[in-house]
Amino acid sequence: MLLRRSPGFRTSFLLILLIGVVVPLGIVGWWLTRSTQTSGQELLRTRLEQTLGDIVQTIGSNWVDHRSNLLLLAESQVVRTALAEGRAISPSEGDPGWRELESAWAITESAVDRVTFLDHEGVARGSLPPVDHPGGSAPPGYPSSILPLRLAVYGRGATGQIGTMEVRLRTSSLLPGDLVLPGIGGSVLALFDATGRTPLLPITMEPELLEGNRFSWAGDTWLAVRDTLFEPPLQVSLSAPMGALGQPFERAAQRGLIALLLVAAGALLLATLATRQVTKPLHHLADGADTIAKGDMDVVVAEEGPDEIRRVASAFNTMTENLRRTLVELSQRESLAAVGEFAASLAHEVRNPLTAIRLDLERAQKHIGDSETANQLLDEALNEVRRLDASVTDALRLARSGLQSPVTLDLRQPLQAAFRAAEPIFHSRGAELHQLTLPAEPVFTNGEPGALEQLFLNLLLNAAQALDTGERAGVDLKQEPQLIHVSVWDEGEGIPPEDMDRIFEPFFSTSSEGTGLGLPIALRIARAHGGELELESTLGGGTAALVTLPAEWPEPPDPA
Repeated sequence: MLLRRSPGFRTSFLLILLIGVVVPLGIVGWWLTRSTQTSGQELLRTRLEQTLGDIVQTIGSNWVDHRSNLLLLAESQVVRTALAEGRAISPSEGDPGWRELESAWAITESAVDRVTFLDHEGVARGSLPPVDHPGGSAPPGYPSSILPLRLAVYGRGATGQIGTMEVRLRTSSLLPGDLVLPGIGGSVLALFDATGRTPLLPITMEPELLEGNRFSWAGDTWLAVRDTLFEPPLQVSLSAPMGALGQPFERAAQRGLIALLLVAAGALLLATLATRQVTKPLHHLADGADTIAKGDMDVVVAEEGPDEIRRVASAFNTMTENLRRTLVELSQRESLAAVGEFAASLAHEVRNPLTAIRLDLERAQKHIGDSETANQLLDEALNEVRRLDASVTDALRLARSGLQSPVTLDLRQPLQAAFRAAEPIFHSRGAELHQLTLPAEPVFTNGEPGALEQLFLNLLLNAAQALDTGERAGVDLKQEPQLIHVSVWDEGEGIPPEDMDRIFEPFFSTSSEGTGLGLPIALRIARAHGGELELESTLGGGTAALVTLPAEWPEPPDPA
């Protein structure tokens, strides 16, 4: 049988064979390229971080000195007195406090462009140098950039803050005396205010570039490191181009990449030639798989090619035959299971009331001479027949679409009906059904009376099947504001723990008399009514079926 050749199969199979060579080579190539490139970057970044750390340390040390000098100004007697009294700071001949202030300013003026003193209301009371003074000059060789600062001025003792000192600090006074950075050619040092947006030193590049760790500028790749100081509030950035430092690493990466590409190309060529003949028989397998995927289970692939391919083709044909046979068997089993489940469920619903009818008729035969008793028993038998008809009808309706036409009802009624229907079964087994005790007030819920009666009857019949002569079973009912709890208990042998997980499976039964449908049907009825059914059992200690249903409180009648 000639099969259509798939043009893409050989290519796909070739890629699978080469994945063990090409992918590892690609990973190694990527790693070598990245590692050689990043080695130079990491070396430069390490040098930048070390140098930036030295600069930040120097700035912090210089700031400590400047801050101490500024505090001498703020703590001078002239400044404190003027700010505390809300008057201008003015010189006074022979005033030792004024000489103290001038001495402190002489130490500070090389680092500070101007100091302005404001009282607690924010009114300027004086400045150094005075407003009409031309001010100091920046140290030679440094750009003139200003860092504005505000320092609080406190009175003596517990007076608290009496004013503020506004300082225009020259940023050059914070920098180290020698800005030559060894081993980092063309590096750029930048200082920013606390926001990180306003540069405090002239720079030739855009400040936004320095916000990242890596950027391109002037045809080169630059690396940048950044640090933040809180005292004084500054952000310091140091950047440098890769330049000559990264070129040896880049050349090594290029050579390694070219070598790997040549090796990968050679491996691809050799693999293509080697797999040309091997992949031919596999095309037939691929076409056969496509045909089966379309639903044609009669395809048979040719068993040709190397030994391994012939074995695969033979196994493929065997699996196809087994799959075809399995699908036929599963189709038959599903049909039989569906019919059997419906038939068994219907038989289960019919058999229980028929048993009660049979027992009632047998008792009627014994009392046929007593017309009153016979008539009563016959009436009960007719009632069972009617209940049988209603039960089958309700069961069929429930099987079609779940709960049908629910009404508000008194749960005591279906519970009593199920109790009366189950009594003959208990008597026939010599077991005792404990007297049913129900609340005096109605117990309302929403549902179908026939379905609920079937629910409790199934649980009572299960309890009866679990009892031997002289053992007891019973029903307890408890009502809460929102829920109704019904417990059907027995003193039987109990359910083995290993069977508890399967107890609600259809057709599974621990009793030779059961069909395995009573509990699954009861569970479905409980859930259709918005409730739940659970089983608690102790081996040798009996079983309790716990039914929980939602309570329904009917609306009070209209007074009108």
